[in-house]
Amino acid sequence: GLRGSKASVGQSENLQGLKARLCLAGDANILSLPGPRCSLCPVNWKWVGGDTCFYFSEEVATWQESEDYCSSQNATLLMLKGKTKLVCIAQLLARFSYWIGLSYGDDGWTWTDGTKLSTKRRDWIILSSTQNCAYLHYHKARVYSGNCLEKYLWICEKAAVQLT
Repeated sequence: GLRGSKASVGQSENLQGLKARLCLAGDANILSLPGPRCSLCPVNWKWVGGDTCFYFSEEVATWQESEDYCSSQNATLLMLKGKTKLVCIAQLLARFSYWIGLSYGDDGWTWTDGTKLSTKRRDWIILSSTQNCAYLHYHKARVYSGNCLEKYLWICEKAAVQLT
């Protein structure tokens, strides 16, 4: 009855207060769009626009270890299917190489979500058939193929939590 509705009003105010604190404009991890909405990323993840959060590792690992880490965070290794995301990410790269979610298998070059690498020529992806895992190199933000057992830093991505 009435008591139940009072509780939900209180809860709703708490949520609004929490949201107001979490969605402070100017926070690096927050998206402020017109309207009551914001995107949240986990602690230590970066938000660079859009609805995706990115994690930049601080230690090095093989491609498979990197992919396993991202999976453990309900994320995937970075997928660079278009240049827009590459341009955003490039601003954040330190002077290193980073594993991304592209590898060569029976079906050719495939992203970790199962989609094939587009056959459209891309001047920023330079792959050789002798190396089976792809990494992003900070210089000119190019993607190259490397030995999967090499140890590089890595970048994970996952959807931001949307608060409305």
